[in-house]
Amino acid sequence: MSSEQYYLHTDAANEVLATTRFPAVKWYHSANGEVDVPQLWTKKWGHGRVFYNALGHHNDVFDIPEAWELMKRGLLWAAEGKRVAVEKGLSADEWKNEQGMY
Repeated sequence: MSSEQYYLHTDAANEVLATTRFPAVKWYHSANGEVDVPQLWTKKWGHGRVFYNALGHHNDVFDIPEAWELMKRGLLWAAEGKRVAVEKGLSADEWKNEQGMY
């Protein structure tokens, strides 16, 4: 797939699903050589789920069936997290603390 590339800094806890390879072009990070940068990832956040997809900066990306399928599956996976938490009787109250942060 060919799409606009983004150099992303991500959390080491992310489950990386897809990467993009940045070529070594003359610029500030070129001393690093080619690097693989995460473009699709998931992670857990409390009892919730996070899905990130860097694809789709142009609508025509989702004319590609595989790109559309990735987006659809990722959103469904993230949304299912709420149902799973409710079924298990889990609550965000578990994450309350003295600083008033969740």
